[in-house]
Amino acid sequence: MPSFHFHDFDRVIDQVHDLFDAWAEADTFRPVLEAEGLDVLRLAVHEWVANLVQHASFPGSRDVWLTVEADGDGVRCAVEDSSAGFDFTDQLARQREALDRPAPSERGRGLLMLITCAEDLGYRPARPGVNQRVTFTVRGRAGGALDVLFRAADRLPSPGGDGAPPDGLPPAPPP
Repeated sequence: MPSFHFHDFDRVIDQVHDLFDAWAEADTFRPVLEAEGLDVLRLAVHEWVANLVQHASFPGSRDVWLTVEADGDGVRCAVEDSSAGFDFTDQLARQREALDRPAPSERGRGLLMLITCAEDLGYRPARPGVNQRVTFTVRGRAGGALDVLFRAADRLPSPGGDGAPPDGLPPAPPP
């Protein structure tokens, strides 16, 4: 099971993306994940790590460990970090409430993206001597998985202005 350790928070996002670029070029997770599945995995990992960089409190060293492994028909991922952690359930409830606001922000949907992208999600909060850890599996699947996070009214109109989705995008689900 490949594991990677990151500690340079000025570069960690770029390092994670470089890793995913190398996996895409080498077809590392084929046939388990097609290109789109790898993009979904990248998004899930990116959202977790970006939230760590932007919001997490680290009482000591800033460390992130990423472990990935092809597992049956998906890729199992674990992200562990040395942050103080947070209340996962409370933050998830806040993000779900934000979706119902009249003008929801484009930001603040990271956990919702993660749970929408992933299956078998597990979370272990940080406590003294124990790192925060999130685990999940991503399977190759059809597009549109993230549509549930965006209301039809928030989507961009097609170039023709007729309300149809731009070429290549799935139609919006009914409100």
